[in-house]
Amino acid sequence: MRFLSAVLFVVFCFCSLSTQAQTEQSPSVSIHVSVLQGNLDAVKQHIEAGTDLNQKDAFGSCPLVLAAVFDKTDIAKALIDAGADLSIRNSNGGTPLHVAAFLCRTDIVQALLDHGADRHLRDNFANTPADSVAAPFEEVKPVYDSMARSLAPLGLQLDYEYIQQTRPKIIQMLRPSADELAKIDYAPQTADGWDISTPEEQGLDPKLVAELYDDAAAMPKLYSLIIIKNDKIVAEQYYNGATIDRKTRLASVTKSFTSALTAIALEKGILQNIDQKMIDSFPEVADSITDPHKKQITIRHLLQMRAGYPWEEMKQEYWDGILSGDYVPLIEKTPLLGDPGSQFNYSNLSSNWLGIIIARAADTNLKTFAQDNLFNQIDIECGEWSTDAHGNNNGCGNLHLTARDAAKLGLIYLNNGQYKGKQIIPADWVEASLENYSTDAWITKDKVNHIGPYFRDLGYGYQWWSAQVGDHDIDFAWGHGGQLVILLHDKNMIVATTTDAFFLQHDDEAWWHEKSTINMVGKFIKALPAN
Repeated sequence: MRFLSAVLFVVFCFCSLSTQAQTEQSPSVSIHVSVLQGNLDAVKQHIEAGTDLNQKDAFGSCPLVLAAVFDKTDIAKALIDAGADLSIRNSNGGTPLHVAAFLCRTDIVQALLDHGADRHLRDNFANTPADSVAAPFEEVKPVYDSMARSLAPLGLQLDYEYIQQTRPKIIQMLRPSADELAKIDYAPQTADGWDISTPEEQGLDPKLVAELYDDAAAMPKLYSLIIIKNDKIVAEQYYNGATIDRKTRLASVTKSFTSALTAIALEKGILQNIDQKMIDSFPEVADSITDPHKKQITIRHLLQMRAGYPWEEMKQEYWDGILSGDYVPLIEKTPLLGDPGSQFNYSNLSSNWLGIIIARAADTNLKTFAQDNLFNQIDIECGEWSTDAHGNNNGCGNLHLTARDAAKLGLIYLNNGQYKGKQIIPADWVEASLENYSTDAWITKDKVNHIGPYFRDLGYGYQWWSAQVGDHDIDFAWGHGGQLVILLHDKNMIVATTTDAFFLQHDDEAWWHEKSTINMVGKFIKALPAN
């Protein structure tokens, strides 16, 4: 429910006004009270007198927001015509358009749009106004319930049937016009070994594609956005100084590459089998292991993030271990949160240990093994790949590739392990990798089943995530900051993004930009018709 908290402020912001609203009848009262009373003449007097139309009360509410909450359409239009700030934000970053959209005030939404309200602005939870009405109604009904209870004494009534019927209409109202869409350029820049096509030729609605790229242009940290359908690039664009040749830090998308390298090592006989014990690859710490459960951890557990190790951001001491770069001793030092195989816990260390296991078995470093056995097969020249304190390439992250090269991994997994007709990874590995082994998959201690309003029912396979977006089941590689390689099997399509990876920045700002990217592509995928 957090992603709709941008409108929750209205539940609390009128207590100080209610008594005054019931006793004051003169137009000389504050503009906030005049709006609440629905006194258009008094509001006009304030406008003529030069009253600050953007003043906020103690709770961060401006007159235009009050008009939207209580559906005072004529007052809202008067405030808009008089020059009220359409981008003014409340304490949660919501604009008047967010509030009007969430409450399905269609006339006010239209008036705001007609006067240039920016539909791309995101609140503090990375939601645009369209995102605020995208979640299933039953999930957000408690928000409406709270508003209705708290503001009923002031006359607020919410028609739930109307709201449910109108939410899809609000989303349509917030779409760009045909003229705006016609100006958007998303044509692939060059073939360079790829097959190039258009959305129309591949049965994809060009208006939906243009709308996605319209949203992308407003993203301040996005570097690239690529759509591949039927193995052909149909849309591509680069932003914020990025170019087609830029190798970007892929963050945890690297984990999905590490999973592919595990498959190759198994196929070559370098690794015995997926159920071999992790500790067998680390004899230097085997004798120091005091927790017998750690001796039962397998490669399978590492792949599934079910080894029992914690998410490192849960505690500073775990995060300090990641920053140390000395990962092998942490096999013993880091405690298990549960028995191996019993629960999902997102663990960067698990992926790092997996990378070290592959490299030790192959008697080389992970980057060389990847270049020789994967990248050379799919025409990739590997960029930088950071290492730990002992020179081991990090299996958990920080592989640098171009956006197109990152998308090639998606092509392999979308085509049952093949690339341009050549089998790169066994088909049965691809199938097993994209199974959902954890219905409680989430990167934090709060086991929620969604990311924002679009990605639902999160799951996890072998270093691949899964989710449902609208009518579509997706699998995706996911990296910090908003690196994504998304597989839409029912559309034979890939959506890939690269962004600023916010290296070593794990705060609200980084997560806001990451969620913005997730919401951007989620909105597009949800809009795609079911086959």
